Amino acid sequence: MPIEDVQVGQAADGHGIVLLCQPFADRTKPTLAELNATTAVRITYGLAGDGFEHQTTVNKIDADRYTLAQALSLDGTKDDSITFKYVYNRTTPTEAEEALGTPGVDYDVVKILGYPNDHVFSATTKINAIIPITTSLATDVPPTKNTELMKQMTPNIRGTVAREHEITVVAP
Repeated sequence: MPIEDVQVGQAADGHGIVLLCQPFADRTKPTLAELNATTAVRITYGLAGDGFEHQTTVNKIDADRYTLAQALSLDGTKDDSITFKYVYNRTTPTEAEEALGTPGVDYDVVKILGYPNDHVFSATTKINAIIPITTSLATDVPPTKNTELMKQMTPNIRGTVAREHEITVVAP
């Protein structure tokens, strides 16, 4: 058997977008109008380098069968969480700070990987996830010398997360 070819990846640098949108009518079918609305806020470059951590845990259900020597498992519920860490500027607040700094605001977070930050959305845009959140209390990241001031916020997940294989961008 011949040796397998090395599969070429894509650099993450400059190839991601984090967008806060007003809640979509249908998270699996966001429209171009919703993605491009004046209320949609790109916060990617207001986040720290490690400032967008979206985690998904698929809980497992243990299953067994009478006399079967093999343990079985099934997918159970999914637990999603996000932690935002964003730059804090008391004098000139950033867009990320203004959007994420007020508790109790509902957004759909649009996570897009593989496109440059200035990507213009189209019907062919692939979205990795749309996560419905309600903002929570932002807290200070303890300052240390030679660093920027930061805040962090872990929002509440307020609905079902739409994942890449379920999402289709709808053109007018």
